[in-house]
Amino acid sequence: MNKNVYIILAVIIVLVIVIGGIIYTKNNSTPVTTVEYTDSQVTFPSTEGNVVTNNFLKDESVAPDVQNPGLYSLGNTFPSAETPSKLPNYVVMFDKNTGTFNIALLQKPFAQSRLAAEVYLKDLLKIDEEEMCQLSYVVTVPGYVDEVASGFDYRFSFCPDTAKL
Repeated sequence: MNKNVYIILAVIIVLVIVIGGIIYTKNNSTPVTTVEYTDSQVTFPSTEGNVVTNNFLKDESVAPDVQNPGLYSLGNTFPSAETPSKLPNYVVMFDKNTGTFNIALLQKPFAQSRLAAEVYLKDLLKIDEEEMCQLSYVVTVPGYVDEVASGFDYRFSFCPDTAKL
């Protein structure tokens, strides 16, 4: 066979793979669910039913991240150049676009920092532990705080998928 036949066969194979991938993706895609925001409440979709919270974005302890639209700082914030101080035990960020809470544990003992973050978030959202487990969230330790403890999602301490700190 000459070189042109190999090129044509390669193009046909690539096209078949691409078209097959598109068909597979369309047939196996999960429906997109989004978080719903009203003036008084936020509804998070969950596999076990919706989780409804008060609209915590209107709380005075919640501040939008001016550099990253859609991100909100809940409660504790990182120290700034204008207000240098010790790092807080934890920081909670919320991504309005994805409905995900990102909890960073910043002080040892990490189990106590996680507990403080859980108490704060439960009080802010006004939901119980079972509902908190249904949220989209991660509990992590940044590498600059502790390299050994970083890289894991510890989850909330009371959820079935928790990891020991």
